[in-house]
Amino acid sequence: MEKVMVTGANGMLASNIIAELLEQGYEVIGTVRSIGKYHGPQGAGLRLEECDFKDTAAMERLMEGCSAIVHVAAMTSQGENDYEKFRKVNVTATENLVKTAIRKGLKRFLYVSTANAIGYGEGEGKPMMYPFTASHYAVSKAEAEKVILPYKDRIDIVITNPTFMSGRYGTAQGSNRLFNMVRKSPVVFCPKGGKNVLDVREAARGMVLALQKGRNGENYLITGRNYSYRELFSEAANAIGRHPLLITVPNFLLKAAGALGDLLHKMGISSDLSTANVTMLMINNHYNATKAENELGFKAAPADFREILSY
Repeated sequence: MEKVMVTGANGMLASNIIAELLEQGYEVIGTVRSIGKYHGPQGAGLRLEECDFKDTAAMERLMEGCSAIVHVAAMTSQGENDYEKFRKVNVTATENLVKTAIRKGLKRFLYVSTANAIGYGEGEGKPMMYPFTASHYAVSKAEAEKVILPYKDRIDIVITNPTFMSGRYGTAQGSNRLFNMVRKSPVVFCPKGGKNVLDVREAARGMVLALQKGRNGENYLITGRNYSYRELFSEAANAIGRHPLLITVPNFLLKAAGALGDLLHKMGISSDLSTANVTMLMINNHYNATKAENELGFKAAPADFREILSY
């Protein structure tokens, strides 16, 4: 069996990628920081290893016999103010991982970036746009793309840019928390913007197709369906038989919340609130997967909100 390494195996996306690889007959090495926190798929073809992907020597040992690596692990915090912390993990360590893969003779390096490294409203090739240019996470992922692409003459580099994912192996504290109000509240507050939402199982399928078919040096947006927040919350609520009152949040209230977050940041207090973060709720953060459909044969099935909201 072909052996593939997957970093960040504790995460929702990586767990689903592992499940997809195992289903297709691959042997998988999944790296985790704590095996005790792993709650993903199990199988005879899976070997979990406790290893920080920044530990180059340890990663080099674990790559023995692998033909490819899917690099998912990243620093994702929205409340951290110090960009250098993101750069150390998401850029420098990723470049070191590419160099290690080259030394070990791996054939492919699949880098999982983010759709927000690409300008919304279009496909691949459009420069990233505000408010994501103010997101340390998105900026660090875009920088990592630029840093690793020059190595494509020594190892195949394929980059995937998934949109917002939710579903299996996720938690109510992770990306699935978007739907917390839908699950419990009689009132759901809807920003005026929208986003592209993708079932994480479909995202994983797209990642494996990119690993198998993606062209060296290319980016592939892995997307689901474009929603307004009102459409998204309404469809999710209907799927579980709930009918909350949907209230549109005026932009001026979101801007006030963002300004408060900016003030907290200046005071050295970590917060997910910021002008950039609330602006993300006011725009239509929409994308399309035309390139992935044409080149990889990937088209996401509609999200099953009834199942997603059960996690």
